[in-house]
Amino acid sequence: MNRTLAIAGRELRAYFLTPGGYIIIALFLLITGGVFVFAGFGSGEVASMRTVFGLGTWLLTFVAPAITMRLFAEEFRLGTFEALMTSPVREIEVVLGKFLGATGMLIAILAPTLIYVIALEVYGRPDYGEIACGYLGLMLAGTAYLACGTLASTLTNSQTVAFLMALFFWLVLGIGTKLLPQHLEDPWSRIVFLLDPDVRLRDFTIGLLDTANVVFFLTVAAFFLVAAVFSLNVRRS
Repeated sequence: MNRTLAIAGRELRAYFLTPGGYIIIALFLLITGGVFVFAGFGSGEVASMRTVFGLGTWLLTFVAPAITMRLFAEEFRLGTFEALMTSPVREIEVVLGKFLGATGMLIAILAPTLIYVIALEVYGRPDYGEIACGYLGLMLAGTAYLACGTLASTLTNSQTVAFLMALFFWLVLGIGTKLLPQHLEDPWSRIVFLLDPDVRLRDFTIGLLDTANVVFFLTVAAFFLVAAVFSLNVRRS
């Protein structure tokens, strides 16, 4: 556990050693802030965070691969992976450490958006249950995206390729699960429909907590992390 946390801390610090980490945080806050101002308080509607959560989950499909693309690909490119693995550390500790570091960066990206909650408190009556559910959805989706990106980064020594692989997977999954059910019979159409991340996230954005949706994202994240460990085992052997 200590080795895992040490790796996580090193990875998290690395995001802030270059302007890249700050740029990602600033862009995410700028885009979601604009939507919050114009949609959250627009047309005389009740102020809420629903639009921000909806946009945020879409943005994370791009942000998460950008966070994870360097985790292993950069180690492979620089030749430092071999040195890392010669130390008394197991593959699972490395994968979890790097994943936790990326998760810390995800929290750093989402944390500034809490200012929107303060604005809602000043100008309206926020539903804190709905807001908590929305943030939970963002974190769950984000961890699934990060786990996928972690696996992608173990498969190549190119950060660009790792980014594109993770992004392509989620785009294909999102589009495919919307189009395929129209051409399938039950129960297959229903199964494919339930694999749609947007369907799973919809309840979170309106404040509905369904344990099936929580289990879905945790299972997806666990699958990709196990696959990443297997990928490192193959590379190491």
